[in-house]
Amino acid sequence: MANIEKPPKWLDILQGGSDVGKLFQSKDLHQLIHTAQRDYLYWDSFKHHPMPDGIKPEEAWAMLKLTRGGQYQKTPIRANDGGEFKFSLVNSLYQKLNYIDTYASGFIRTFSDTKPSEQQKNKFIITSLSEEAIATSQIEGANTTRKAAKEMLASQRPPRTKGEQMIINSYRVMQKLDAWKKLDLSFEMLLEIQSQITEKTLNDPNEQGRFRNDVDDIVVHDPITGEVVHVPPKKEQMIAQLGRLIKFANKDEEDGDFIHPVIKAAMLHFWLSYLHPFVDGNGRTARAVFYWYLLKKDYWLVQYLSISRAIVQSRKKYDNAFVYSENDDNDLTYFVLFIIDAFKTSIIKFVEYFEEKTKEVEKFKETAERLDAYNPRQIALLEYFLVHSVSRQTAHNDLLDLEKKGMLARTVKNRKYIFMPNIKIIKKLLQQ
Repeated sequence: MANIEKPPKWLDILQGGSDVGKLFQSKDLHQLIHTAQRDYLYWDSFKHHPMPDGIKPEEAWAMLKLTRGGQYQKTPIRANDGGEFKFSLVNSLYQKLNYIDTYASGFIRTFSDTKPSEQQKNKFIITSLSEEAIATSQIEGANTTRKAAKEMLASQRPPRTKGEQMIINSYRVMQKLDAWKKLDLSFEMLLEIQSQITEKTLNDPNEQGRFRNDVDDIVVHDPITGEVVHVPPKKEQMIAQLGRLIKFANKDEEDGDFIHPVIKAAMLHFWLSYLHPFVDGNGRTARAVFYWYLLKKDYWLVQYLSISRAIVQSRKKYDNAFVYSENDDNDLTYFVLFIIDAFKTSIIKFVEYFEEKTKEVEKFKETAERLDAYNPRQIALLEYFLVHSVSRQTAHNDLLDLEKKGMLARTVKNRKYIFMPNIKIIKKLLQQ
C-alpha cells in the first residue's frame, strides 16, 4: 500500500493544450478505455498499458476519467475536505451482483436433491464462524495459524495470546449478529461491537467501548513501512458523520434512491473504516457491520461464508482499494468492486465445499445400501480406519491428547489402557 502514486489532475490536462479532438477520434484509445473500464484500472496500472501512437498516458487517463464522470452515482459519504464519495455501476459490477444474488437467495434449498440435515447446517455455520473469526483477526495482526486457532475454538480452551483472544472475541461477536440483525444500527450497538471485539486485548482498557478523542491522535499506517496512508477526521466531524452513517444504514430505500444491498453493505464497511471512530478494533467492527447489514437484508447465506478469508488471500488489494478510492477523486468503485469480488469468491469456495460434502453423503448412502449387514456407525468407523490409518504410537498420542482435553477418560484393565468417551463434553463441543 506504500508509495501509491496519485493520478494526474485530468481536468488540468484537458484544459492545458491537449488535442482533445485527436483523443476523441482515436479508436485505439477507445479500446484502451473499454479495457480499463472492464477491469476498473487505477492509474498505477493504467499508465503501463501500451498507449496509442501520439497519445501520452496522462492524456489517455484524462479521457478515461471523462468517461467515468458520466456514470457516477453520489453517496452520503463525505471526505475530510468536504468532497463526496461516489461509485460507478460498471458492467462487471452488475455481473458479480447477479452471481451473488443468485446463490445468496437460497441455493442450498434448490442446488441438490440431497438436502443437508440440520446437524450438517449447524456444522457449516460453526465452520464459517470459526473461519471468519480467524481471518478478520489475522487482517488486524492476530499472529496465530489457522490450525492452532481452529483447535482452540473446537476444544474451547482459553486463549494463550493476544492474537487468540482477538479470535475468541470475533467469534463471539459473529455468533451474536444473527440476533442483532433484528435491531437498527445505533451508537450503542457500534460501541458494544467494538467493546466485545477488543475485550482483554488493549494495552489501555479505557479504550474499550468508547469513541476516540482528538488527543488519541489516531492515524492509519502502512503495516510494513509505517507510512501514514490515512488521517481520519477530528472527533466532532467523525461523530457527525457517524450519525449520518447510522441514519443511512437504517433507511429503507425507495424506488428513486435504491442502492443494491451488497453495494450498501460495502459502503458501510468503507465509511466506518474511513471514519476510524475507535482507538482500536475499527476494521473488525467495520466487517461485523458489513455482515450485520447483509443478514438484516436476508442474505442468509453469509452465515455460511468467510468473506474475510477471501480478503486475507488478497490482502494487498484490500489495502490498496481503500487508498485508490481516496486518491482518485473519492471514487468508491475500487473498494466496492474489491468487496464484491471477495464476496463472490467466498460463495464459490462454499459451493465447492458443499458439493464435496453432498458427494460424501451420496457415497455413504450407496455404501450403506451395499453393506446392509453393517449399521451406519460401523460403516463410518470402517471408513475412518481406511482414511486415517496411523501407527500405534501416533494413535496412542492422539488418545492421550484427547484425554488431556477431557474428551476421554482412561482406566487400566489387565495392564492395558482403556479409553472411554466423555459423551457430555463431546456433545457440548460438537453441538454448541
